[in-house]
Amino acid sequence: MKDKAFISSAQKELEAERLALLSLLTTDPFLKDHVEPVLFERLPPPSRPAGKPYLEALKRCQIYVLMLDRDYADKHVTVSPTREEYDLARSMGIPSMALVKGRYDDSRDSRTQAFFKRIKADGFTYKRFVDRIDLKQEVASWLRQVLKEERGVEPGPEVGESGAETIEATSTFESDQQSDLAVGDLDRSACMRLHKALTGKEAPVGAPLFRVFRTRGLLWQDGLTSAFRPTAAGVVFLGTDPAAKYLQCQVLADAYPDTKVTANPLGQARMSGPIPQLIEDLLAFVQKHTAHPTRVVGINNIALDEYPRKAVREALVNAFAHRDYTDVGRKIRVEVFRDRLVVSSPGYPPKPLTLAKLRRGQYESCRRNPVLAECLAALHMMEQRGTGFERIRAAMLDHGLDAHQLDQRDGYFKVILPGPNRDYARLRVPADARGFVPPSVEAQLNDRQKQIMVEVQTEGSVTSGWCLKTLGITYNTAYLDLSGLVQKGLIVQEGKGRATHYRLTAVGK
Repeated sequence: MKDKAFISSAQKELEAERLALLSLLTTDPFLKDHVEPVLFERLPPPSRPAGKPYLEALKRCQIYVLMLDRDYADKHVTVSPTREEYDLARSMGIPSMALVKGRYDDSRDSRTQAFFKRIKADGFTYKRFVDRIDLKQEVASWLRQVLKEERGVEPGPEVGESGAETIEATSTFESDQQSDLAVGDLDRSACMRLHKALTGKEAPVGAPLFRVFRTRGLLWQDGLTSAFRPTAAGVVFLGTDPAAKYLQCQVLADAYPDTKVTANPLGQARMSGPIPQLIEDLLAFVQKHTAHPTRVVGINNIALDEYPRKAVREALVNAFAHRDYTDVGRKIRVEVFRDRLVVSSPGYPPKPLTLAKLRRGQYESCRRNPVLAECLAALHMMEQRGTGFERIRAAMLDHGLDAHQLDQRDGYFKVILPGPNRDYARLRVPADARGFVPPSVEAQLNDRQKQIMVEVQTEGSVTSGWCLKTLGITYNTAYLDLSGLVQKGLIVQEGKGRATHYRLTAVGK
């Protein structure tokens, strides 16, 4: 079982540092297997009211990490919650560490200074840190020592090296606190969609989403005004126009008629918006500027995609989840050429990943932007197991195309999808193609139903009136034929009365 590590601090004052430790303990290849971070604000509410639930949460933990800065508590508070947590951890006798932000103490609350003296007198491990990189290095080193002494486990040489590299790789951009942005700068529909994915519930229109998004690292609370504001991750994932704040978040899409960049592109677009919407907009751009040849299979008249959507989507998600957002001079680029599709993401793979490891498929998942990755995973847009490139490869081969290629050049990491280069005969009909009728199902259809399916596949929809006129049947017969196709999951009814028509379902049963 993992040891639970309770992260204690003034939440408003050290919110970015709390997220940094959460990131460390969920990405470090050794620590994530042995330590589970416990942040009180991320815990579900207690089933029964408790006077001091944070103390109850601490009682279930085996490790205690305390961070202190300047503030202590409200003026009327004699003993702060962090002091109560410290006293409890001390009485429990669990491994504990105290960290103080900054080198000088003169400007701190006098009660905080008194707290420091108490910690020193008790002989607790006491460290100072300046920034989040220092913080993560100190905590990682101490936790490895605790695990060695308390549990007899320690990382091997390769894992230890990877852990140090993970600290360097994990971006500090996500938790950047931008005081000049407000919750109103976020896209409401994107917020509602993510809220439902995280909670499983529809949020009432106008309802505040602060608690859920704050615990996910998308919002922070201004200590001066108490207003909730988006972190950089919140702006990038949910902002109506992230590029207005971070120009590198603009996405460029280009389509060319040749195998190289030309002066007369077929189409160009500059995009900015919430990441989930950008992915959909880029998919639409690719759909618009690629071929969709038809293939007749039995009664099926299927419009194929030049590239498998699964592979394109996976490449796009990878770009947004793993790009280096601190690189302000580059943007995500999507280029459609006659013979290939290229998705370019700023930044090379973070250590310990290398291009050679990614090409061989022998690597552990390493998240440069864990907050964004968690949000994409919540929307079921990505997994966090390092299997994305294998899914791209499988989708390409199943589509009749060559496997993807990986490259890095000029500051970009590139995912290249080789296309059919106008040899559309090599494309395969996917098993889940929209409107595809499997032979086993086709055998169950009468001749009229087969004609109806051909019409729907060709024209996009069919009506009972068309059936009466073209097939020369009665209304009751048309109703039975159409109802049978609906029951088999091949078509779906839309509209009412004279506006009733039937369209293809996404996937035939």
